[in-house]
Parts: sequence; structure tokens; C-alpha cells
Amino acid sequence: MQVRRGDVVVVELDPTRGSEQQGTRPCLVVQNDVGNDNAPTTIVAPFTTSFGDELYPFEVFVGADESPLREDSVAMCSQLRTVSIEHRVRENLGSIPDDRLPELNSALGYSLGLIDV
Repeated sequence: MQVRRGDVVVVELDPTRGSEQQGTRPCLVVQNDVGNDNAPTTIVAPFTTSFGDELYPFEVFVGADESPLREDSVAMCSQLRTVSIEHRVRENLGSIPDDRLPELNSALGYSLGLIDV
């Protein structure tokens, strides 16, 4: 299966431990496409539909009206996972609009400490 940066993919995250996001759920592909084209793994940020009115700088809101998601969701860039495309990615649902990628870049920068909070 081919995945691209900005794609929304269904990923089987279990088994997990502690507070890691679990279950089979949509995730946002955040890895660059050089990695996606040449590695058997990709890096994803799990989505959640449980979020408050104010988001953390390391979260990205993605509306159902602008994506293949069924519900408004938040990509949790604080919960990044490297996953096997063959063994964990179940389906590619489509992608978020390209104009949302700068917001994703910012959230990743905050999450990884590349930007000071």
C-alpha cells in the first residue's frame, strides 16, 4: 500500500501500554515521502474525537468537512508512532488538504522541541 505525507490511514495500534493511543483508528501520516517511498514503515499521529475547545500547540484540528474523517478530529502529534505499513496500516482513506500541512509542521515542531512553547 502506498502512503503519502498528509494521508489519513486506518492503523491497528494495539498492542499498546499505559497512556498510548490504542485500538484501530484513523491516523495522519507525518513522515516525509522519501521515507514513505523507501521504508517499510511510516510515522503517524493518531486522531482522537475527544478534545476540548482549546487545543495544545502540538495538536492539529481536522474537520470532517475537509477530510475523509467521519467526525471532526484532532491529530495528536504528542503520540507519534512508527508503524509497519504492511502489518499495521489497514486502509488509506484519503488525505487532508495541502494547505493544512504548515499547521502540521508547526505542531510537530512543538511536539519534538524544535519550537519553544
